Amino acid sequence: MIFFDIDGTLIDHASASAAASLSFFDHFPGAIPFSREQFPAAWEEILNKHFNRFCRGVVSLWEQRRARMREVFAAPEMNDQETDARYLVFIRDYEALTRAFDDAEPCLQSLAGERLGIISNGAREQQIGKLQRAGLLHYFSVMVYSEDVGLGKPSASIFLEACRRAGDASERCVHIGDDLEADVVPSRALGMRGIHLSRAGKSPVGPPVISTLRNLPPLIH
Repeated sequence: MIFFDIDGTLIDHASASAAASLSFFDHFPGAIPFSREQFPAAWEEILNKHFNRFCRGVVSLWEQRRARMREVFAAPEMNDQETDARYLVFIRDYEALTRAFDDAEPCLQSLAGERLGIISNGAREQQIGKLQRAGLLHYFSVMVYSEDVGLGKPSASIFLEACRRAGDASERCVHIGDDLEADVVPSRALGMRGIHLSRAGKSPVGPPVISTLRNLPPLIH
């Protein structure tokens, strides 16, 4: 089976997150201790910090969301009800802004006849929503998310669970992703064919490397 990562691979998370973070900043004038110019980068750093804790199984999905809100507002005393309400302000705009990369659907169409799957660290409901809105959901027959196994990539358990559900040995599976540490290195360590999608066209881990998903089908066929 050919597995895909979602954010940064099929869906342009970075652009949506940066734009939504500015809307979020404007929604709370004077309450966020960063300049508007600095905030998108600060937001992404805080997001990744706490999301990685969730992927390691240290905190729950909602605990990491609450921790992000408390750090963004420098308000460790903020109660859960308020953090949840503020998170929903962000996610409303973010979900409305997510789009598939231009090369995503042409690639999936070119792989007609292949068995395709998803391995993603994102929350199941949210990630399925992204794929559905982008018109990509119907391409995938197996989808495994971090909450299914209690750990996210780069843990071997999420890759092995995906292979188990696909009914294939890891050596017979392919995984395509944009993140070296989360996607490429761990999948290759399990014997999968880990393909690095480096949209900048550079990769320190060697081939197979592609700069666009349009280059994927020739590698597979």
